[in-house]
Amino acid sequence: MKRIVIFFSSIILLLGLFGAANATTVNYLYAVNGNEFTSPYSGAIVEDFEGATEIWNWTGDGAIVKGSTGINAAPFGVSSEDATWYVTVPFDLYDNEPNFATAELGGYYNYFGIWWGSVDTYNTLSFYNDSALVASFTGSQIVSNANGNQTSPLTNLYVNFLYLPTFNKFEMASTNYAFEADNIAVGVVPEPATMLLLGLGLIGLAGARRFKN
Repeated sequence: MKRIVIFFSSIILLLGLFGAANATTVNYLYAVNGNEFTSPYSGAIVEDFEGATEIWNWTGDGAIVKGSTGINAAPFGVSSEDATWYVTVPFDLYDNEPNFATAELGGYYNYFGIWWGSVDTYNTLSFYNDSALVASFTGSQIVSNANGNQTSPLTNLYVNFLYLPTFNKFEMASTNYAFEADNIAVGVVPEPATMLLLGLGLIGLAGARRFKN
């Protein structure tokens, strides 16, 4: 009888976890490549903007640039600013409207990583499944003091979004100067629900063996 109670208690616990399994989680893990921050997850597809052409189809107001100007600031890395090419979405001084850069990925993913430079409250990162908005984050949701500091490690960091709703397009938007990023990564990571179902299966097999014995 005790074994039966333990068995079904384990199932109830896993089912409870299953209900919260699909929530997007954010962490700030990173790998280091020279002075740069990049995705720590093996198998991720990383756009570093160093090739002759970008690996995704970009549209909108973004630009691929090097260095810092009065309009954009290169993301700050281990000890200095990014010396390589990166993407920036500048503010449009003339129409006073937010600017956008959109990347169509040509595939479906649930992981996204970004070396986010000088995080600002007016930066917004949005994810789409075709035309449907599935998730959106502002700079102030990523760091508590999104003040756009161009050298602070608190506002120049690698941000990973795991277990996003499936997306095949993302959009960077800015309502001021500017939204800068490099080493943008996408990939597919196993959903926690999959791991929980595997756990349920293993518990079921163990329980069946005990009952048989």
